[in-house]
Amino acid sequence: MQGHYHLDAPNVKVIEKSIEDFASTGMRVHFTELDIDVLPSASGRTAEIATKVEYKQKLNPYVDGLPKDINDKLTKRYEEIFKLFLKHRDKIDRVTFWGTSDDRSWKNNFPVRGRTNYPLLFDRDHKPKDAYFAVAGLKQL
Repeated sequence: MQGHYHLDAPNVKVIEKSIEDFASTGMRVHFTELDIDVLPSASGRTAEIATKVEYKQKLNPYVDGLPKDINDKLTKRYEEIFKLFLKHRDKIDRVTFWGTSDDRSWKNNFPVRGRTNYPLLFDRDHKPKDAYFAVAGLKQL
């Protein structure tokens, strides 16, 4: 299952239903390409790589870094997704991120060239973000 998620979509119940549906067929679940988009939607929620949208300032609001409230939402989102993954660890074999650090993420230029996105667990200086520590803190569960 590709994991190109957004701060508010899909709902974790939808992700959970997908996990359960795949597992009910006897398949093992793998999440690939995990990242969480923090920017306003530019073209609906599509991962069609051919999609191109004209640059507009309102589609690139965090050029100078994430505001605390958005960083907090990103942290909470990663935490809730990984709690779900841990809940279903008996069905999930693998979770793979679509990149390591924000500076190299494809989300910086998709579907709008020149945007600044923050979808991963490591920042542009390759330092762990709050979301990293939230996910790492779940290892006790």
